[in-house]
Amino acid sequence: MLPTPWLTRFERIDVYDIDPLVPLLFGLRHGRELKTHSVQLHYHRTDAIAGLPVLLKTHPQACLWFDNVLGQVGVRLGDEDMAERQLSQLKHMLKGRAWGSLHDMYSGGIDPAMAAPDMACCEWVRLDDAAQEQSKVRVYQQEMVHAQAAQWLLTRLNAQGVWHDHATQTVFAPHTPTTLIPWAFKPHYWHWLQAAWVKP
Repeated sequence: MLPTPWLTRFERIDVYDIDPLVPLLFGLRHGRELKTHSVQLHYHRTDAIAGLPVLLKTHPQACLWFDNVLGQVGVRLGDEDMAERQLSQLKHMLKGRAWGSLHDMYSGGIDPAMAAPDMACCEWVRLDDAAQEQSKVRVYQQEMVHAQAAQWLLTRLNAQGVWHDHATQTVFAPHTPTTLIPWAFKPHYWHWLQAAWVKP
């Protein structure tokens, strides 16, 4: 999901992931071009979310990009409430840093009897710090309570059955413009991804 030209802007990249295949896959995708641009590349097989406070001290000047990982914190912890509490602290921990994330917000099945939706991205802005059910968001210039907005998103994808909430609604501070991206993960199973970049 990362464009190689963007990665070549950095002097050093530290890649943190628990997947042992990451050095191979990341290297195949970006390695040659990064080497051409003399970018130092370092791989670390560790849980960067659990070790984030130490990593921030280790790399005080680094910007951070969470590439499709924050939506999996609830799966890793096995507790969505704990995940939401942990994820809501990120914006405070990263204050003063350049950072961004692309992550799952919702995922689930769509009606197989209907044609796959042809969806475009939309802007999603959380307007306050209220509890999720009462919080207000702006989508397509319409202001709604969070639950109403979530239902609106699911309707656009012909959602069917139970959809998974990835507990990422409070990752970004209120009034941070974020982009929601519909993603056909596999036949009849879609995700709404959320992405934003935060400047210090």
